[in-house]
Amino acid sequence: MKEGSMEEATPREGLGAGVTFFSQPSPSKTVPRIDYERIFVLDDARALIGEYVLRDDCPLEFEDLQRSTPANGLRHLVTFFQGEYAFTPFRVENLWFVILTHGAPRIEERGSIGTLLAAMRVHLPLSLPTAYVTHEAQLREWSRELDTRDADLSRREQRVERLEADLKVAARRLKDRETEVQSREARLTTLRDYAIHMQRAFRRSRSRSTSPRESKEATPDSPGSVPPSP
Repeated sequence: MKEGSMEEATPREGLGAGVTFFSQPSPSKTVPRIDYERIFVLDDARALIGEYVLRDDCPLEFEDLQRSTPANGLRHLVTFFQGEYAFTPFRVENLWFVILTHGAPRIEERGSIGTLLAAMRVHLPLSLPTAYVTHEAQLREWSRELDTRDADLSRREQRVERLEADLKVAARRLKDRETEVQSREARLTTLRDYAIHMQRAFRRSRSRSTSPRESKEATPDSPGSVPPSP
């Protein structure tokens, strides 16, 4: 015979207090140990309504349940496996309770498990599936809004990056243009100074060449002077 005991578990998604099932072999008989890991609560559409965590170190999640579900779907008390772990569905009114265990529950244990799950169902709000679906729809809407904002933000960031790149190119071009203008100004200054120097030099040379001629023209001949004989 096996003795069963239960303790409180950590609920998720707003569900009530859960129970932890585990088996203890009697001293007179050795039986395989069954570890109860999680309880998944699903609606008629097999969508997750909530989850009870019985062991925090359990490596499997709801996604593993989805991947492991047979092609013909869930069937009451028909266990399916993923490695050493077993998923056992229990149909209670309009909900599915899928028990995740390390090792498969024995047939004699399933009746007592079903009774406990039926008691759990009584304490769950009847509107829980509708409320969960509404909450999930709201979460999906928020997720879409966040995705839209994230995409818009990414586009803005890319636009800013392009503007920054264009600004850097324009700054380089402006600097090159400024350098070119300064070079032209330096050449113009040099040409102006050279032109002024040449103009001054020309004036000085012209002044020296005209001064002796003017002095000769200004000197008169002496009266009574006799020109030299030929």
